[in-house]
Amino acid sequence: MEQVLAFERTKDPAGQFIPLVVRMKLDLAGARIHLADWQALADDDHRFLIDTPITDPDQGEHYFLAVRELLVSANRGVIERSAPATAETAQWLGETEPAAIAGFRADAGVFAKWSQLSRFERYLLCHAARKSDRELLQIISSETWALKIRKG
Repeated sequence: MEQVLAFERTKDPAGQFIPLVVRMKLDLAGARIHLADWQALADDDHRFLIDTPITDPDQGEHYFLAVRELLVSANRGVIERSAPATAETAQWLGETEPAAIAGFRADAGVFAKWSQLSRFERYLLCHAARKSDRELLQIISSETWALKIRKG
């Protein structure tokens, strides 16, 4: 389910903004890019970054090197590496749901069992919580299997 969400495609049909799935992968790879960097890349490069999986640190390293090469090819310069996201630095990679995230989720009227959420669903939940955007979480929940909007 690691893909561009329908609401992202609706809000940004031209693909000018960095999709959440790519943001997650950039975090996993320790790559920081700017919006102008993303916009300088070709559509095929966007598709590559969306579709390329990261399931382990080695793939994160390959992803970082691919991003770096794509940006050099697009005359955007060389990006520096930051520390890749880990369970110690990113709530969405932790084994247990943080209390603040659980509280935000409950306040937004969304039900989920942390242990049943995919890595991407956890990322999406934490992204909405970081923005304190309950409506965003409900929109995201309508596109996922494990995040459910509570009915009445």
